[in-house]
Amino acid sequence: MIFALDTNIISFLLRPNKNPDVVETFEHVVSHHEYVIPPMCYYEISWHLKWKKAHAQERVFATIAENSVSTYQMTEADFAVAADIKALLMEQGTPIGKQDGDIFIAAHCIVNDYVLVTDNTNDFKRIDGLKFVNWKT
Repeated sequence: MIFALDTNIISFLLRPNKNPDVVETFEHVVSHHEYVIPPMCYYEISWHLKWKKAHAQERVFATIAENSVSTYQMTEADFAVAADIKALLMEQGTPIGKQDGDIFIAAHCIVNDYVLVTDNTNDFKRIDGLKFVNWKT
């Protein structure tokens, strides 16, 4: 099983006052499983840290990213699944947010059979075929 870290989970790991449940579960996972950072999450964290000039957090994120097994690439299959997800949610009248970041994250996880780790279960539970867990308890 490979876990994919959502942006909000990575941000929990980067905060000075870390959520102990998330940190403990992350440490357990990295000792027993592989994890990835979906390309969209990598982008979201990277631009935010650069914008905030959060150099210490950039170094921590670099270490987390170095230990990820992801190549940070989206494929044609990712985009095709994302288009299917968005079309279905629009048909159902239940779109996710104003931007498509979460749809790209979900599609990347579905295509690669990753289990998404997120605290955003309300949006992601509407996406068929997406496996996800919440480490924040």
